[in-house]
Amino acid sequence: MKKTLFTLFALFALLTGFAPLSHAADMDLSTAKNVGLVGETSNGLVAATLPNPSPEITSLVNRTNKGRLVVYKETAAKQSIPLEEVQKIAAQKIFNMAAKGEFLMIDGQWKQK
Repeated sequence: MKKTLFTLFALFALLTGFAPLSHAADMDLSTAKNVGLVGETSNGLVAATLPNPSPEITSLVNRTNKGRLVVYKETAAKQSIPLEEVQKIAAQKIFNMAAKGEFLMIDGQWKQK
């Protein structure tokens, strides 16, 4: 269990940084979250907070989630636990560490922390 928690803390540190940028015009994850364009969901992934997001926000969300899923799958395999459990634990940690004003998907609704 301690190894799992350590791995998840390392995972959280990796995931709360900014996403790699493919275009100079793209916004990083931290900025998108700070301005309310992207929020955290209960499955450890991010989503656009508004309908019809820009192509840049859609790309950021897709890149971030792709990277997170790779890490979540690796963690699940190493720890011999279901992927969904890794995602749930990661989401709990991300929610707890979210900055005031960031959007979190709670019970199907966006709420500001």
